[in-house]
Amino acid sequence: MELTFITDLGQPFVVEIDPNMELENVMALLEAESGIPIAEQSISFENKELDDPKRTMQELGLSGDKVMLLLRRKVINPAGQPVQQDAEMMRLQILGDPNLMNQLRESQPEIADAALNNPQRFAELLRQTQERQYQAELDQQREISRLNADPFDLEAQRKIEEAIRQQGVLENLQHALEYSPENFGRVTML
Repeated sequence: MELTFITDLGQPFVVEIDPNMELENVMALLEAESGIPIAEQSISFENKELDDPKRTMQELGLSGDKVMLLLRRKVINPAGQPVQQDAEMMRLQILGDPNLMNQLRESQPEIADAALNNPQRFAELLRQTQERQYQAELDQQREISRLNADPFDLEAQRKIEEAIRQQGVLENLQHALEYSPENFGRVTML
């Protein structure tokens, strides 16, 4: 049986397996092919996550050739703690640092209010922010792939040129912030 796995970024992996192979062995094979560790893999088939590592491909309902599956990375915290605890630790750090709290009030007043009054709401807002950032990165990767698909499309080349120019501007800004921060702040002489 030939299975095609596609990552979130659209990278395909084709593997030839026996239908009686267990899911955990397929995941080990995918680790060798894709470089994604087993602990970070999540395999879906027809919008259903395959989560029983001891079941065979046939038992999981996969048959025939060219079955499309989605292999995506699971987000694992380096400390191995649940996201809720990480959010609570971040909330406590914000509460303990008045300067950080003032910055948060200016840039994200809703999150600052939740940090003060509602820990569950803070964790939810933090999760939503992380999801938005991940989705924006994913959309950017898809847009780059789409633009690179046709090298002779003049409009796509203009957009690529603009993206490169914008990236250069952001790199210059980061460089200036790092090496000349006095240009971006107020200095009061006594």
